[in-house]
Amino acid sequence: MEIKQIDFIKDNLLPNFTPYYIYAIYEEGKQVGTLVFRLGSDQQHYYDGHIAYTIDEDYRGHHYAYQACLLLKGEIIKHGYGHVLVTCDPDNIASKKTIQKLKAKLLAVEEVPKRYRKMFAPGENVKEIYRWELMS
Repeated sequence: MEIKQIDFIKDNLLPNFTPYYIYAIYEEGKQVGTLVFRLGSDQQHYYDGHIAYTIDEDYRGHHYAYQACLLLKGEIIKHGYGHVLVTCDPDNIASKKTIQKLKAKLLAVEEVPKRYRKMFAPGENVKEIYRWELMS
């Protein structure tokens, strides 16, 4: 498995957005998903997390998101982070399993304030917020 940076978005960002990297996740030469690493503070990414991932439906169930996060860990550390936040919806069992496999610690389950909801899909009103310690 490998990840390859496909973009770095730093210009013309929407309000409240910080620069971010986009990576393609590859398994045996096929792209199986994407991974996003957002720069910024815990406060800026409390509800959306520093990391987001999507695995294409045909490739789910193989721990690709977990493996991709581990591959990204060195890059995150190079940016000076000792930990990052990762969030998920309470009913997103697959994402929750990935986060737990990373041994991230649950900080809170919180309702997303109305002023931030436009950044999320309709109905994404509650987030589980985890802290992933990178140095352990």
